Amino acid sequence: MLTACMGSSAYSDQARALILAKQWDQLLEIGRAWSQAEPTDPIARLFIIAGTLFQGNYREAHEQHDLLFTEPDHDPSATQVPRQDPREVIHPFAERLVRESPSSSGARLFLGMTLTQIGDLEGAIREYKESARLDPNDAYAHYFHGQALHALDRLDMAIREYREAVKLAPQDGRMRLNLGSAYYEQGILESAIAQYREALKLNPSDPFIHYNLGVALADQGRLEPAIAAYKEAARLNPKDALVRYALGVVYETKNRLNEAITEFETALQLAPALAAAYAKLGWIYYKQNKVPQAVEAFVKAVHLDDDDAQALHGLGLAKLASGKKDEAVDLLKQAYQKEEREDKKRLIRGALVRMGVVIS
Repeated sequence: MLTACMGSSAYSDQARALILAKQWDQLLEIGRAWSQAEPTDPIARLFIIAGTLFQGNYREAHEQHDLLFTEPDHDPSATQVPRQDPREVIHPFAERLVRESPSSSGARLFLGMTLTQIGDLEGAIREYKESARLDPNDAYAHYFHGQALHALDRLDMAIREYREAVKLAPQDGRMRLNLGSAYYEQGILESAIAQYREALKLNPSDPFIHYNLGVALADQGRLEPAIAAYKEAARLNPKDALVRYALGVVYETKNRLNEAITEFETALQLAPALAAAYAKLGWIYYKQNKVPQAVEAFVKAVHLDDDDAQALHGLGLAKLASGKKDEAVDLLKQAYQKEEREDKKRLIRGALVRMGVVIS
């Protein structure tokens, strides 16, 4: 039984044994107890990060990562002792564990996770490979190896590792989700959709998987199934603005404009700084010849993101429709300069040419 009164060395000794035995849930318990006793200890926080990653609780893992590497607010009137860089504490701890137990796949896996936390992905990949060599049946070694490769955009190799992880742990939905995401990023949509569907069989209440499925289906042009997936994601997580935005985009594509407007407005209620939703509303209102509403929406979009070429383009056209040619020309010139897609640049240039403005 863990108590908050244990000393650091006792926590550390227990944790070493758990890492070697790959008892990751118990490592999380150690980390929480140690952190409760010593809130600023970086090794305790590292244990929490590792434990939550094994649980698939990525939100808490990211929060703990930020806490580990973010300087706490200081009282400027107090005498402060400079905080030691946590990298100088956690990296030697993990390396020492490997030196003491070089044939332990758990120690190698933990060192790989530690190197990932400090940003050394190449070093992490080496440790994950060694961990998998020492224990070829450990799905986690392949899974975290795949994540590191994925982060480096080495998608072919990431897919290979994810597939091995899925083979070893076919009932783990997280591994199928990551495999699906890697397939999606490679443009292999059918394989991505297949993995998302398998992941949903295992975790039917995960809104993120429903959302990813919706994105892949929409990219395939299968809009009705995409709508169904987005709706389920929104039902499971009604506060996710990006889901409502994505649903609005599909409705707009199907010319179901009133439903699109409702979704974009809902997205903005959830995330008032979502500039893209204002831009989408602006274009719908402009196409409906509701020029004042279009101008209002585009102005808000540009205020939130003045580099959005499409919002500038739309605002320029709406200003022109309002009879404000000089403002329209200035906005369209800005849009032309900031637009990166050649097809969109041609549209903006065409609008300027029709106004008698020559773009070199």
